[in-house]
Amino acid sequence: MSDVDMPRHNTLPATAWLAIGAAALGGMLYGYDIGIIAGALVFMKPALSLSASEMSLIVAAVLGGGSLATLIGGPAADRFGRKATLTLAGLVFIVGVVVTVVAGGYSGALVGRLIQGIGVGLITIVVPLYMVEVMPPAVRGRSVTLFQLCLTFGILAGYLVGYLFNHSGDWRAMFATALIPAAAFVLLGLALPKSPRWLFKQGRANEARAVLGRTHGGAEAETTFAELASQTDADAAAGRWSLLLAPGYRKAFFLALAIGLLNQLTGINTLLQFNTVILDQSGLGSGAAAVLGSVTVGLTNFVVTIIGLVLIDRVGRRPLLIIGTAGSAIALVFMALVHVLTTASPLQGYATLAGLIGFVVFFAIGPGIVVWLAISEVLPLAIRAKGMAVALFANSLMSAALAAVFMDIVALAGYAGAFSLLAVSVLLYLLVAIFPLPETKGRKLEEIERHF
Repeated sequence: MSDVDMPRHNTLPATAWLAIGAAALGGMLYGYDIGIIAGALVFMKPALSLSASEMSLIVAAVLGGGSLATLIGGPAADRFGRKATLTLAGLVFIVGVVVTVVAGGYSGALVGRLIQGIGVGLITIVVPLYMVEVMPPAVRGRSVTLFQLCLTFGILAGYLVGYLFNHSGDWRAMFATALIPAAAFVLLGLALPKSPRWLFKQGRANEARAVLGRTHGGAEAETTFAELASQTDADAAAGRWSLLLAPGYRKAFFLALAIGLLNQLTGINTLLQFNTVILDQSGLGSGAAAVLGSVTVGLTNFVVTIIGLVLIDRVGRRPLLIIGTAGSAIALVFMALVHVLTTASPLQGYATLAGLIGFVVFFAIGPGIVVWLAISEVLPLAIRAKGMAVALFANSLMSAALAAVFMDIVALAGYAGAFSLLAVSVLLYLLVAIFPLPETKGRKLEEIERHF
């Protein structure tokens, strides 16, 4: 963090660091929920007598719950406040973990995972919203991207816990470990101040000014408060739903929607949650070897995401997305050929692991790091909030649908067929990156808006 980026008068106030801590824990919880199922599913299958379809639905339940949360998260945050909704999200997640841990069969596990999904879905909406409204401008961008980085760390942590419990096969204990960061998230949420922007909209201007003083400090807080006070409801009224399809807006909206949908059609969430099963069924060997392979995939995802964060403002969004989608397509085609040309064996298992690692490398440096930044930048101000809400809902719904049918696709067409279908989707994503997507690096939002 350079001297230019940081305010010169002081370091970040303690309250701002509390908000950063909440964002980090929120991202970790979401990632942990994705990562832990990879190791647990191998042992849940025999313990609960799960069919292939039931395994897919248990994985998809979290993603489906996240889709539901996108419909209620925004209104809840507006009505009850960002802080209250953030704390509620942590409590819902805890309830979901408890229900999953005590589940005696498929139905209980499915309900538990669905509740967990609602919790993490609320987190993905409210945490970035809270951070944008609370953090000083100089560190706002990095504070929000920290959420994505900690999400990949949470996936890695989930894989590691799965590996540590692999010898016992105690899938209930794997899920129960999530209660520790979830409890910390709730306690941190209780300690956070309310969003100053939400307070101002509720007519509580003095409280809003006090919060800005705690998170920004000094003259910057007064300047921000003055700008907040000068705003009217005209901008909000301009963002009516019909504008999404209006001339001058619909091209940007459909581009954002396409990015949201295609990002999940790469299969990233599905492959991350099923990768232990994929490696096990590909012949990697013992369950421990398959879980260790998952840990390797998670570590790769985390490390390459850090590299992507360094490159995003240097190389640009469009070049990274083109490189990432092209490389991901090649990795998926490679895995499909592996399953066409070989049978389940250590050779097939390790070749599949190599393909998964390659896929994650290119995804993390391209689609993984670009997706939400590209969506938020291409959408004009008048439709940005509602356009992002629709894109996020479509993203979550597509993720859940793909996870729900993935094992059925494998049963019908084998892993070769499943990987080939994903490769076709990624190639479509590549075409979007090459043609309609403009480069937005270093351009003002107003300039990007004029492009459309």
